[in-house]
Amino acid sequence: MAALPPQPPGSLPPEPPGVAPPGGPPQYAPPPQGPYSPGNAYSGQMPYAPQAMPQPVVVKVHKRTFWLTIAQIIIIVKAILVILLAAASVAIGVYILAAGHDALRNIPGYDNYANQFGNAFVNAAGAIFFAFAIVPLIIGIVDLILGIIVGRPSNVARWIIVVLDILSILIALSDFTRVNSGTGDLIIIIYLVLQVLVLYAMLLDPATRRNFAGRAT
Repeated sequence: MAALPPQPPGSLPPEPPGVAPPGGPPQYAPPPQGPYSPGNAYSGQMPYAPQAMPQPVVVKVHKRTFWLTIAQIIIIVKAILVILLAAASVAIGVYILAAGHDALRNIPGYDNYANQFGNAFVNAAGAIFFAFAIVPLIIGIVDLILGIIVGRPSNVARWIIVVLDILSILIALSDFTRVNSGTGDLIIIIYLVLQVLVLYAMLLDPATRRNFAGRAT
């Protein structure tokens, strides 16, 4: 071992070279880590992702219009009248079955039918009035439901009403050739006018169309 150089008085002798200080090598703290993210990557290493801009919320505006109200009144009143007509037909059928032959004695040709068919004639007459009530009853109930829910407003109910209205107008026009009385013609004319008003409200009125589209002002 080489001789150490002379040291000034009062100083400690230097440690020989190649000898590590007691306690081992100096400890160094690891660099701080960022928050963990998927894929073993840290926030400082993640690429920048642009955030999507929030989209504006479109709010539909509905307001009751004059023609929609008129159409609802026509549809609901007509439906109630049709249901009452069906109920009257059922009542007549029940009366015939309950009263028997006494309910049919004023019908022309009753004696021939009674002698030929007996009680079967009474049962058939009652069944006819029950059958006549089925179709008006279904039509009245459907019209009543459509007339109520179309004011929400409901586009499905609106287009069903338009289709049924067009069909009823065509049927009423064809009835002109079969009705030969002034009262019958007047009833058909009034019915056609009401159906045309409903068709205008559901299909053509600008304010009502905007209302169904949610753009009422």
